[in-house]
Amino acid sequence: MRIVVCAKCKKQKVEGILCRHCDTSYCYDCLEIKPQEMRTCPECEKFICDECYEGMVECDIKGRG
Repeated sequence: MRIVVCAKCKKQKVEGILCRHCDTSYCYDCLEIKPQEMRTCPECEKFICDECYEGMVECDIKGRG
């Protein structure tokens, strides 16, 4: 998907992914360098950034719907 700006390198209008919990975006180039920055949520199975993953008590998306 095309993201507006990468949270790490600040590149604009590049291909990347979005954390489905906090809407932080990362370009594929940054994720290639540090793949641990983005994981899969064990509850909803959507992409989740490392910061959300580390601070997560329970999935806030699964209950939405």
